[in-house]
Amino acid sequence: MYPIRFEPIYQDYVWGGDRIAAKYGRDCGMPRIAESWEIADRTEAMSQVVNGPFQGRTLHDLVEELGEKLLGEGQKFDRFPLLLKIIDAKENLSIQVHPNEETAPALKGEPKSEMWFAIEKGAVYAGLKKEAGKEEFLKAIESKKPEEAIEKIEMEAGEAVSIPGGKVHAICAGSLLFEVQQNSNTTYRIYDWEGRNRPLHMKEALAAIDWNDRHPLKKPPHRIESDLHHQFQILVSSPFFIVDKIDVFGQWHVAAIPKTFQIFFFLKGEGSLTVDGYQELYRPGMTFLIPASSQKIELEGKCEALRVRLP
Repeated sequence: MYPIRFEPIYQDYVWGGDRIAAKYGRDCGMPRIAESWEIADRTEAMSQVVNGPFQGRTLHDLVEELGEKLLGEGQKFDRFPLLLKIIDAKENLSIQVHPNEETAPALKGEPKSEMWFAIEKGAVYAGLKKEAGKEEFLKAIESKKPEEAIEKIEMEAGEAVSIPGGKVHAICAGSLLFEVQQNSNTTYRIYDWEGRNRPLHMKEALAAIDWNDRHPLKKPPHRIESDLHHQFQILVSSPFFIVDKIDVFGQWHVAAIPKTFQIFFFLKGEGSLTVDGYQELYRPGMTFLIPASSQKIELEGKCEALRVRLP
């Protein structure tokens, strides 16, 4: 196997900015980019391989053809289970919620838990304030003051927030984030900001909100390992994905994990990623998918990267 790279899929939603192209030197051909879908197996947005033996193939083709060799031993999915994005919020995103595993079937939606990693300093809304229940929340929405009922979290670069399905949330203007989520595109919009006339989904949202949700907001690293070659932190561990932050100081042999693929998103640094003898050069903003059946994985160069894998 080898490190697979995909053509980004750009979304020009009204709240997007211009930092993705500028920061990562991408020729996007678009004046505004809200999201770059780095890895997506969606009918409406399908990732296509741009390197190596699978060049020109879709991610869905690989899931069907390779199966457990790509996904991991014992992993069976009809489509790739995760969706990864870079998000540039020039304006506030809508206040919204996604269904979880319990509420999605009744709502005929797709469950969606996600996490955000702050590439740069920013802020998000996430979860109800301790004193806010359903009544207080609805009053805040009706008075067009949602911030009175929802927690605002200031995020420094390098911090992570977990957003399980059922948690009310929004990304604040000025934030640049990396998002890992279940493969879902179900969003129930509760409140949009002045000047926008997009449809709301209040009935579905009220059924999807977990009114008892009081999960911790910022996620401190679960565990830290370090030696002369690397430092390793688990940022978020959920039933659907694990996200690590890895700092490499020169060269690091990455252990193969037969039960899951590994995805690397490079935050800083330049060097090479070699998988089973096939070498690719990396730089900031590049994303690689390493199939689960890969045997030998080597990172060279001083870099910071996020690694995404299944539990």
